Amino acid sequence: MSDSNDIDRLVQRAVNGITSIAARAARFSTRMLVGTTIVCVSGFALGVAALSGGIESVWIVLGIVFGSIAIGSALVARWRVGSVRRHGSELAAEARTLIAQGGPTGRTVVDVFAVDDDDLVPNENAGSGVVLSRQMYGFRQVSGPGLQDSPRLSAAITALTSFPLLVISAVMISLVFAFLGFIFLIALAL
Repeated sequence: MSDSNDIDRLVQRAVNGITSIAARAARFSTRMLVGTTIVCVSGFALGVAALSGGIESVWIVLGIVFGSIAIGSALVARWRVGSVRRHGSELAAEARTLIAQGGPTGRTVVDVFAVDDDDLVPNENAGSGVVLSRQMYGFRQVSGPGLQDSPRLSAAITALTSFPLLVISAVMISLVFAFLGFIFLIALAL
């Protein structure tokens, strides 16, 4: 019975760690999605208003393409981390199976995702994209051939490890839109 209790405790710690990180990432990505949408749409509209002729057509095409990439990246990031939180019971079942099998993959899942209660308490940096990205970067070691029978766990790891790249692409493109929007605003004012 003690062995079963140990497994349940390890599974609970690992699933709490995964869902806690996914919840923080979801909060961050929701704010990022709203900000990215506002910046890209505003920059696009200012560009359409400030430009004319052939360059306006080029801006419309480029603005739609890059705005879609930025907003799409933020939306995909939000959707993926949100799906991790929605499937907590399935994650627990898959983690329990991996741990019960006693292989190295189960132990790695526990080592990477198990967190102490102190780690679940939010601090001033909990929602920071840099902190989240740094945390998620370390999860790449969990993925591999040992997870072929664990689709939800594999999807959760994919969601968490792809999050930093999606955030970077959304933020970088949004910064370009913000800069160009500022230039377009100056052009409209003159």
